[in-house]
Amino acid sequence: MGKMTITAYTDSDFNSECKSALELPVNPAKVKLTKGICYAEDKQLGSLNGSNIYVRYQPEIFSFDCLFDMTNAMEDDDEKKPVHDAVDELEERLYDYNTEGHRPSFVKVQYGDITFFGQLKTLETEYTQFAPDGIPLRAELKVTLTGYCSQKEEKKHFSKRSPDVSRLVTLKEGQTLAALCYEVYGDPLLVGQVARFNNLNGYRSIPAGMEILLPMLKKE
Repeated sequence: MGKMTITAYTDSDFNSECKSALELPVNPAKVKLTKGICYAEDKQLGSLNGSNIYVRYQPEIFSFDCLFDMTNAMEDDDEKKPVHDAVDELEERLYDYNTEGHRPSFVKVQYGDITFFGQLKTLETEYTQFAPDGIPLRAELKVTLTGYCSQKEEKKHFSKRSPDVSRLVTLKEGQTLAALCYEVYGDPLLVGQVARFNNLNGYRSIPAGMEILLPMLKKE
């Protein structure tokens, strides 16, 4: 297995590379990939255990620890660079503001047969050893990335007009909730379920601009 590499991109489609692949000096002993699903409780009066309605997939979380060491623990490395330089190189890809993209960079991590596309969530750096002049000799870093999927890639997996996928929609001027239900589900009579799901007292006088969560629904 080769070394873990981290590459930074300007665009969300991961086509425009802004920082070349950084190879970590020591591979992580383990990596952690977390997946989750978000549900909304359909709370009804008198219900002991309301149904949990699927809303969306949560972004995947990818985390690992890495080590930068200038002590004798890495004697086989003939071209050691100062620890603070190694930390800076990692931060350039994960944390620093990308002026061209007007935000921190998008990141691709490759490790063996694992390829993860995402962006930084948290970066913790702990310096554990120092030279007599105060220069750090060893740094332990904890990296947590949150997955990112561009709209282009998302459309490949889910049709925007499919009633099988929950999504958030902003009500347009002159658009009624019943008309929206007809457009999305093909049935305006589902308006009552959508109103209850969004904790609305009614559905006849909803102002334009309100965000409506449209869950997966079936005809009653």
